[in-house]
Amino acid sequence: MRVRLFASLRELAGATEVELELHQPTSVENCWIRLCELHSGLGHWRQSVRPAINLGYVDWDTQVSPGDELAFLPPVSGGAPASEVAIHVRVSADPIDVVAMSLAMERRGIGAIATFVGLVRDPDEGAPVPQLVYEAYPEMAEPVLMAISEAACQRFGATEVRVQHRTGAVESGADSVAVVVGAAHRHEALDACRFIIDELKSRAPIWKSAG
Repeated sequence: MRVRLFASLRELAGATEVELELHQPTSVENCWIRLCELHSGLGHWRQSVRPAINLGYVDWDTQVSPGDELAFLPPVSGGAPASEVAIHVRVSADPIDVVAMSLAMERRGIGAIATFVGLVRDPDEGAPVPQLVYEAYPEMAEPVLMAISEAACQRFGATEVRVQHRTGAVESGADSVAVVVGAAHRHEALDACRFIIDELKSRAPIWKSAG
């Protein structure tokens, strides 16, 4: 199987492509481990690298099959590995506890926490809204939220993100989505928080209806 490397990863490995012997499907994570055994200098890049299979971004537990083209991509900026970040995302019917989300922040190097909470608005343009029903494709929604959060950390310098979105029936006035972002400075936290909720609304496979 061909593994393609770019930018800083290519320089560390001394090659644009590496052949890995693959006779049966295995995970992207296992391929990375095998690659690091061949080129030990790659190991500390794990938190910054994004894997892709056949020209599409994938998660680390995605299965790779013989004949696939696997690529590992460093940050687009080409800089050094990003500082370790903590990201937690959840899409479920469980109620949102924003206070608990904030208290759960590890707060290492954090000087500011920005929070966004979305509610079921009642009334909406004069019409009563007793509840909204949220439907999600959770197997896809959570990876999308993770990717959005990772992008926010890389783009704005946030170091910790927690995102939760409700599914099922949510009563008027109740929290439907919450984003909590920690960063060293307030502008980083605020910008990252806004970016996450804006991207969530446009990209996450989550729908709402009057039920």
